[in-house]
Amino acid sequence: MADKMTRCPEGHFFDPSKHSSCPWCALPQDAGAGEQKTRPVAPPPLPGGAVAPAAAGPKPGATMRVGQNQAAAKNEPVVGWLVCMEGPDRGKDYRLHAEKNFVGRATHMDVVIESDPTVSREKHASVVYDPKKKSFWVLPGEASGLVYLNGEMINTPAAVKADDVIEVGQTKLVLVPFCGDKYNWAES
Repeated sequence: MADKMTRCPEGHFFDPSKHSSCPWCALPQDAGAGEQKTRPVAPPPLPGGAVAPAAAGPKPGATMRVGQNQAAAKNEPVVGWLVCMEGPDRGKDYRLHAEKNFVGRATHMDVVIESDPTVSREKHASVVYDPKKKSFWVLPGEASGLVYLNGEMINTPAAVKADDVIEVGQTKLVLVPFCGDKYNWAES
């Protein structure tokens, strides 16, 4: 069987009794250096008529915050912290950045509370820092879970101050602000 295999100029092996040219790069076996090479848009069908999945295209770029450049996006300045006072992650702190911070269990959330299964996977709540007004807010998320501020359920945006308690699932988080009247990251 190894005798029947042929190698195309690109280094792919194929069976010439089944294919007149390399099925991987669509080059004829006798393609010369001066001939134009072509590439298939999709891989050739697999035996039995199945088609190999096409590779995913490039992912679109991340949305950037107002006044933010590409380098700053990777290292956003901290504006405050949420500290877990009760719940499975007791003692853990979560960095907050300017504008919206989404709270949930999914790893792509800004505040990831993995250990509390009663926290919604995505967007259980949002904690917002408004750099223009130098204020913090908490908003209920898009998920079905409820959000409490100092023991009271919220269903609209509510202002949050230092030491206020935000409750999501079985987790109680205390706000520790850094930015405000005393400290603020000036836009440059």
